[in-house]
Amino acid sequence: MPVVDLNVDRNLLCANFDGYKLSFDAIAVLRQNLHLQREPLKLEPHARHQYSLLHTELFARHNALFSDPWARHNSYYMNSEHQLVMCSYDEQRGQEREQRVVYEMRQQLADHGDGFAHVAGDYNYTLRFISEKYCVMCDGMLSYTLLDTGDRAGRADNWQLITRTPIINTLTDPDGQRGFQLYDARLDIVQERKQISLACGHVARRQRNESIDIHVMEVTWSRWTLAVNGGQWSYDICQQLQTTGSIYYCAFEPRAQSLILCSNRELQAAAPNVLNGPAYTWTQSDGNLTLCFPLQQHVARHDVHIHCTGNQLRVEFQAQTLLDATLYRNLDHELTTWTLATVEAAQQLQLTLFKQQAEHWPRLLQLGNADEEPDADADPDSDADADAEPERLPIPNLEDPVEECDFPLGATNADVKMVRFNLPTKSITHTIFLGLTPPIFVPNLRAGFPAAFVTRQDIDGAVWLQQFQPSRPDEWSVRHEGQLPAFGYVQASKQERKFIDCCPHLDYAVICESYRHVFIYKPRNDSANGLRNRYGPQVVIGKQHLVTLDDDVGEVLGLTTAPNVITILAEHAVFYLQV
Repeated sequence: MPVVDLNVDRNLLCANFDGYKLSFDAIAVLRQNLHLQREPLKLEPHARHQYSLLHTELFARHNALFSDPWARHNSYYMNSEHQLVMCSYDEQRGQEREQRVVYEMRQQLADHGDGFAHVAGDYNYTLRFISEKYCVMCDGMLSYTLLDTGDRAGRADNWQLITRTPIINTLTDPDGQRGFQLYDARLDIVQERKQISLACGHVARRQRNESIDIHVMEVTWSRWTLAVNGGQWSYDICQQLQTTGSIYYCAFEPRAQSLILCSNRELQAAAPNVLNGPAYTWTQSDGNLTLCFPLQQHVARHDVHIHCTGNQLRVEFQAQTLLDATLYRNLDHELTTWTLATVEAAQQLQLTLFKQQAEHWPRLLQLGNADEEPDADADPDSDADADAEPERLPIPNLEDPVEECDFPLGATNADVKMVRFNLPTKSITHTIFLGLTPPIFVPNLRAGFPAAFVTRQDIDGAVWLQQFQPSRPDEWSVRHEGQLPAFGYVQASKQERKFIDCCPHLDYAVICESYRHVFIYKPRNDSANGLRNRYGPQVVIGKQHLVTLDDDVGEVLGLTTAPNVITILAEHAVFYLQV
């Protein structure tokens, strides 16, 4: 497997940079108060069920303000009425524009039976702009929404719904998997057809053994494809990946044949529909077994493949693996039969297996299988009664840790790696070793390009961008795009930091705390009043600005950057910092 090195371009370094000096130059701050009944929507993790480090990071790192790479002075957030609101800055006049609602989610939310609000445990909304007229929204619950935004640089007030699709098949997992966060979305033209690639994350709970549960981050890679005649969009799941570690970076390469991920744990492929709960039910008699797999509608027989030898069973549906496990005892595989049946308007795969010896099996699978199995003869529609054993608390005792990822990064000595997962080969083709330090932050520098990432290079912050050549798809590397002098040192000193970003032109970088304080760093200040090192060149000193927000605006929920302005979303107001 090729290892990609981070080769620094020395022409981008500033060898005579001598740090930042606190500047007392005024930073103009414009404030827009928010309506009391339409404040930004902020969802918290469920106190009982979402207690892992992965859940905490997912909710704590969420940026509720979304930037438009094609119109950097426009930002968007979802309010408590599930309305998508645009807040914009007029660069020519130097003033903020009036906020306006561009899309409402009420009708779509009603489809879930949830009224106008999420249920406990759902994730926050995430938004990605993929072109000048398309936007992808994840509702944090179950579905993607593709929107036609019109001309966002002008005055496009009402966005139009193009299509809406469940992220996973709710028939195969009606109760287990709910709550998704959109990591990246990309629009490409492949064989004269529009293709939108999507990557989202979900924290799933898995049982390692009888006493220890772990949480894993599942990344679902899926696609929308527009029909050749320009009709309907078709949706399919391409691959599922999982890791027990944190996700620091997730972005498609151009043409979306590979997905780039950065984590502090190993990344591995997972069956697309092996989710939180079992995707099948089973019953038995002394002589045979019957397994039922819920499927999508309009399934053809050639979509199903059964492989049964001895005590090994593998069930495949299209490109998905429904079950791949070792059974409790051997089967008479020559008598295996299966059929497609319709039960209560839902299609099922009914698989009949004959035991080699007539006996009652205490379980379907051998111990140690990764697939969780349901109990035989269990009623899948029965509700948990009040006398059922309550779910285990996060820490049953002080001797056993909750899970591996709850250890601090430094204590585990887990190397952070960035890998390139290639879909055609279904394997990791390239790796970047980042040591023990994850990327500092992930900025979006150019519209239509993959997100960049910033690593600590000595005391600086080095900005890297993917480099891909369509003529040589087997090659992949990253290019040194720019340098933020001394920013690695500065960032490490801000223990209360919440959001970090930089200007697309790298003219400044910003660190925002949860409450009130905003630190702005401008490295390009060449004057330094003529100060020089003894026997050396003139010293370059950057500017540091400290902006203190009003104390009545609540917690900072989001931040976006653009040339000459920083937009900050708080609980009760929106701020525009003119830099």
